[in-house]
Parts: sequence; C-alpha cells; structure tokens
Amino acid sequence: MRKTLRRAVVSIALTIPLILGLGAGTAVAVPQTTLLQIPVVTGFQIAPGAVPGGLFQTIPMKATVGTEPGVLLLSTANIAPYADQYPYRSLGVNWRNWDIGFRGSAGLRHWQDNPNPGPPNDLPPLHSEQYPREVALPTGSGWVEITVTHYRDYHYGEPYADTLIPGKGLIYVP
Repeated sequence: MRKTLRRAVVSIALTIPLILGLGAGTAVAVPQTTLLQIPVVTGFQIAPGAVPGGLFQTIPMKATVGTEPGVLLLSTANIAPYADQYPYRSLGVNWRNWDIGFRGSAGLRHWQDNPNPGPPNDLPPLHSEQYPREVALPTGSGWVEITVTHYRDYHYGEPYADTLIPGKGLIYVP
C-alpha cells in the first residue's frame, strides 16, 4: 500500500507541472557568429580627407544569428579607433529575406567614439555620428542576402557611396 501511494504521489507531482506547462522550456538556438563572405572594400582614401589604413581599406562584417528568432545582428568585425575623418564615414546595410520577401535597410558606423570630444559648436551632428556600431535587423526566418556599402558624408550635401567592392553575404537566420 505504501509503495503504491508513493508511486501515485510521485506521478502526480511529475504530471501536474507538465500539464500546466511549468518547467517546459522553449528551444533556443545557441548564437552563432560568422563573417560575411565578401568584405567591404572602400574607395580611394587620399589626404587631406583620408582616414588611417591606406588607399583602399577592407572592412570585414560580422553577422550573429540565434540571439532571438528572426533577428540578425550585424556589425563590423574590427571596430576602428577614432580618427578625425571617421565621423564623415558610415556603412549602409541593405538586406532581403529570400524565403518570405522581407526587405530593409539600416545605417551603421564602424569606428569608436571620440575619446577627447571638443567643445560643442553650432554645426549639427553628422548622420554617421548618430548611427550605432551594431544593428539588429528584423529579417524573419530564412535565407537573408546582405549588401553593405561604404559612404562618405559632408555637412552640406548628401552622403555618396565611395565603395570599390560592396560587402556581400548570404546568411541563414533561424
């Protein structure tokens, strides 16, 4: 009798949480990070408006999936140290989900904040100074094509693309 009662209590104690959904976790993918297949190659960088790194610069892009379903995190693999011409540079991201047709775009910067900011002036901040270093793209699940373009900005004019080779990648987002 005691053995039967003990078995009944144990089976009820194990069954009730399952019926109520307690203790049943959701499957979560482990975040995976990869580099886009083709890095961004910038156009000619000539003084006085050049940034450190040579005439042509390569910017590898890092994609992370699995942090949450249907979202792709994108950033540069190497965040560049601040230089006085970097606030005039930015990256434009265009993406398209091949499976469900979602599309979108985002702005991104690939350099650190100014460690010694000067006094405020009357000029408004540049667009690229307001961009994040990492963007969360709501792509949905499926195969996502990503294109990254390097832009150069001026205070009085529209930014223009100075990309020699745009960054490209094809990533599966769970």
